[in-house]
Amino acid sequence: MQLLVDIGNSTIVFALAGKDGEITQTWRFKTMKGETNSFFPYELKSSLKKLGIETSEIKSISISSVVPEINGHIIQSIKDITGVEPQIFSLQDAMRVIDIDVEAPAGLGKDRLADAIGAALCYGVPAIVIDMGTATTIGIVNKDRCFIGGMIIPGAKTSLKALSHKASQLPMINLEKPSGIIGRNTQECMQSGVLYGNAAMVDGIIDRIMPDLEGEVKIIATGGLARQIIPLCRHQILIDDNLLFKGLYLATKDATNEN
Repeated sequence: MQLLVDIGNSTIVFALAGKDGEITQTWRFKTMKGETNSFFPYELKSSLKKLGIETSEIKSISISSVVPEINGHIIQSIKDITGVEPQIFSLQDAMRVIDIDVEAPAGLGKDRLADAIGAALCYGVPAIVIDMGTATTIGIVNKDRCFIGGMIIPGAKTSLKALSHKASQLPMINLEKPSGIIGRNTQECMQSGVLYGNAAMVDGIIDRIMPDLEGEVKIIATGGLARQIIPLCRHQILIDDNLLFKGLYLATKDATNEN
């Protein structure tokens, strides 16, 4: 099996993929940048043991990361625990699968590229890809399977934290769907504003992007907040929780098999 790792700003997510790329298990824990050295090896060992995964079953490992400052320790920890040298998903890996036409492609987040590859190869093109995490990212793959850019927007929880921090009378709340779009108290007003506000933003962005794309556009969403926000959208949007891992697998499978 192949172990896939997504190192994000909020969480580190693991997935196991079988020979055909099917994602069989996922698990996660918080990205703790200041405590990674002691925290990560313990969490990885505990997770593998809890899930009954023998390290001998892991034949290859691919990592997508947007937190470069902790990459070194995580890579070494994974190698020490599994005995497998991880492959870091790179721009070159992505360019073997899709074309990229943006300024300074080296600066693209690897999560955005993995999402784009997963969307293009699993669902077809042209595609609009929405990833709702610490940031909400929009990625566009045109009919020629070329990633042409997109948007980076503060994520729903990121915006909520900033709002609660800056406004003395607005508390930090649980992000749950309110009873209706018109809030009846402060908590409901905040919940409605964040959830429906982000849903309306997604709909509006899709409306503005669509005229620039030719053909039947596929719209796919992923990320931790997608299942809370996307159902409130008016557009038909497919949710795929494993989109990034599918893209990471497809982009690195040949290279890992060679190893």
